Amino acid sequence: MGAVRGVHKVERVTVTLLPRGDTRTAFNVPSTYNQTLRSYGWRQSEDFDYMIVPTHVSSKEVRVDLFFNVPRSLRHHTKDTHKLLRNFVESKIESEWKGLRLGSIGRASVAPAPRDTLVRGAIEEILGSDLEA
Repeated sequence: MGAVRGVHKVERVTVTLLPRGDTRTAFNVPSTYNQTLRSYGWRQSEDFDYMIVPTHVSSKEVRVDLFFNVPRSLRHHTKDTHKLLRNFVESKIESEWKGLRLGSIGRASVAPAPRDTLVRGAIEEILGSDLEA
């Protein structure tokens, strides 16, 4: 699975995450931002390529755009993309996104593929690696 490039289309969903318990607890903002390259990049999961870009961060919720590309060979076997994404997000919450819980996953829509890497003013540069209430 390589990163999607050019005029190809990928899918995008908005994922809303909520802090667990006390809102004064620090939590990591999910993203695929690389501080060295100062850009968002594609990563690979077991089932698809993905890019995570935070769009809203507050002490009450975190919203991220999850761009993803499921390979054709797997797409035929995976009828329920929403279930695939839910499993992915829940596994990330258990392993990397400590302090957050799943609020909702929006409907997938076709979107133009971000460039190989997406460069823009990064929320991570403003917030650092953690967000405190």
